[in-house]
Formats: sequence, structure tokens, C-alpha cells
Amino acid sequence: MKKKTDLLLLLPSLAGFLTFFIVPFVYSFYYAFTENAFTKKFVWFDNFKRLFENEYFKLAMKNTGKFTVLAVPLTMAISLILALLLVRFATRLPFVKSALFLPVILPSATIVMLWNAYISTFTPFHSLLLIFLWKYGGLNVMLMLTALSGMDRSMIEAARIDGANVFQQTVRVTLPNIAPTLFFTFILSVVNSLKVFRESYLLYGNYPDETVYMLQNFLNNHFAKLNYQYISTAAIFFAVIVYTIVAVVFVAEKKWSESIW
Repeated sequence: MKKKTDLLLLLPSLAGFLTFFIVPFVYSFYYAFTENAFTKKFVWFDNFKRLFENEYFKLAMKNTGKFTVLAVPLTMAISLILALLLVRFATRLPFVKSALFLPVILPSATIVMLWNAYISTFTPFHSLLLIFLWKYGGLNVMLMLTALSGMDRSMIEAARIDGANVFQQTVRVTLPNIAPTLFFTFILSVVNSLKVFRESYLLYGNYPDETVYMLQNFLNNHFAKLNYQYISTAAIFFAVIVYTIVAVVFVAEKKWSESIW
């Protein structure tokens, strides 16, 4: 009876996920391999070929890749350092947690408004990068801090007694124990780095500076033109890249965990 009740409670969410995510994604394969919505002519991989030859798509992929490669390691490193400091001094600085988490719950429009009002002298790319670090760094810190707070402190004490310094304690004891959280935070950071379109759009509109013309800009502009073939083809290509990254991260996390434990 309980299983039936749980299933009934899940049905609205499952129905929404199926209707608004799974079905459109599956249907995008139809658009990706047809000429257009009117002729419905099957063109095999011609849409992919035209997409890869499109200079704006190549620019969007280049900028998106550059932003992700730079932003994710930076936010991971900064967040980890802050979390390690906070776990030692959190009782003395209780307000710091709230200050770090505040940008996460602020609407993007508010963040952009504050940015334009007080800090608008940076280049477009650096502006987006700093906004990303500011907005999502606090979330990463909270996740890492939760994992650090749940650690068995006796392992740190044992390492200290054995003569390990702070760096050795961190690398050989702390990081291996929070490895699952680190990998989850990494995936979350990658996903968030691909969602900077909101800030980019609010700052620079549909056609921003070419240094911040991201894949989301490309998709949004072609959606406005009703070019479903380009949107679907780019979405499939983009999804393959994201799923590949996630798969590689999960394999790496599993191997690291097995080598540790």
C-alpha cells in the first residue's frame, strides 16, 4: 500500500519531467535529421555538418569551453580554501556563512543591477567570470563545509600525532574523505558554468560582445528565428559533451575511491 501511495505522489513530478524534458529531447532527434518543419525531408547528418561550419556556433563553443575550463577550477579551488578555513574558524565568524550563501539566493537581475551600479569597469568576459565566482562559490563552500563538518576528526588527530603537517593532513586525510562531495561539487559547477546566459543576457542582451557569446546565446537567437533544426542539432551535440564529462567524472571518482579505501 505504501509503495502505491509513494508512486501516486511521484506521478505529477514524473509526468512533468516526461512531458517537458524527455519527450522534447527525444523529439529533437527528429528535427536534427530533417530539412525543416515543412518539407520534413530526411537529410541524415547534413544539419550537423552545417552546424559545425557555422562561425557563430564555433565562436559560441569556443567561448563556452574557455569559460568552463577557467571558471570551474577557479571556483573549486577558492571554495575549497574557504571551506577549509571556515571549518577551523566558523565558530568565531558565524556571519561569514550567511554572507557567502547570500548571492546564491539572490535573483540574477539583482546581482546584475548591483554589478552595474558598483563594479562595471571589467571587460565582459571578466565580469561574467567574477559574477559566476561570486554567485556560485558560496553554494560550493556550503556543500564542502557540510562534508568537512561530518568528518571523523579522530583521523585528523591521528595524522597529527603521526607527525603530518597541515598540508599532509589536508591532502592525505581530508580530501580523500570528502571525495564524493568534491566530485558532486565539480559536476554542479560545470552545470552552473553552462547557465551563465541569464547574467550575460541581462548585462549585454541577445548579441553581446564576441568574448561572451555563449552557446546559450546561439540557441536563444535561433529559437527566436524558429530554426528548430539548428537548436535541436546543437542541443544533441551539447548533451553528448555534458554526459561525457559526467561519465568521466564518475569513473574518476570511483577509481579514486577504490584506491583510497
